Amino acid sequence: MSEQQNELKIRRILVALDASRHSLAALEAAADLAAGLGSELLGIFVEDARLLRIAVLPGAREVSFPFTSAGRLDRERLERQLRAQATQARQALSAACEARRIKWAFRVVRGEVAPEVLAAAMEADLLTLGRASRPLDRQARLGSTARAATRGAPHSVLVLQRDAGMKPPTVVAYDGSDAARQALVMAAHLTRKMGGYMTILLVADTAQEVRQLQGQVAEWLAARQLLARFRTVSGRYLAGLAEAIHSEGSGVLVMSTGTLPPDTLQDLLDSVDCPVLLIR
Repeated sequence: MSEQQNELKIRRILVALDASRHSLAALEAAADLAAGLGSELLGIFVEDARLLRIAVLPGAREVSFPFTSAGRLDRERLERQLRAQATQARQALSAACEARRIKWAFRVVRGEVAPEVLAAAMEADLLTLGRASRPLDRQARLGSTARAATRGAPHSVLVLQRDAGMKPPTVVAYDGSDAARQALVMAAHLTRKMGGYMTILLVADTAQEVRQLQGQVAEWLAARQLLARFRTVSGRYLAGLAEAIHSEGSGVLVMSTGTLPPDTLQDLLDSVDCPVLLIR
């Protein structure tokens, strides 16, 4: 199994920023990756045009969780809040990048959030974002923007949850595909950077497939003086894959988007609470 360095070049990382703790976790992870990979970091803040349109409707009301009283949704005040949030996002990006001596840029756009983020991701090799903008609990499912990104982003995507930064162990799902080989290379990079150990989840349905995949990976690891533990999971059973990820300590999961069917992949992302790096 050969390693094609040009397939792993991540020159620019895009991080989608808002006022949430998920977003701050995404920023810290993106900045660490950019520093380790020698990448440029681009931050984007989207002023939600849909929310601004709603603000001018006669019956629009604003309710602040967890309170139940509602007030008139005022467009001018909403625009001021968005500008303030954009300023905070820029300051957080600047601080993270300057501390790591990373080249960075920042832009504010107005439009529908998911389409704007996906359009900006065309210019980057990796999109990093939080699981949800306004989660009501720690085990929040994917938000609409994260869901759109994991389905339709043109390149790789890193999804993070608040208070769950990048940490060992590194778990990589390997099925022998080209994208899975790229995932393995990235997992090796993360393991060297973060320490800990690497677990290879061999996604196979027969003993012969397991032997073949393990032989490929073992040879690749030996050539690079890397150690890893192996586990076997069936690609047909989501529960087995999710259980293996949880039992390994929920460090960082690295996998190809093609390892699972799209709907099954979305179910997996909803069921795990660790950072997930999807290689596309």
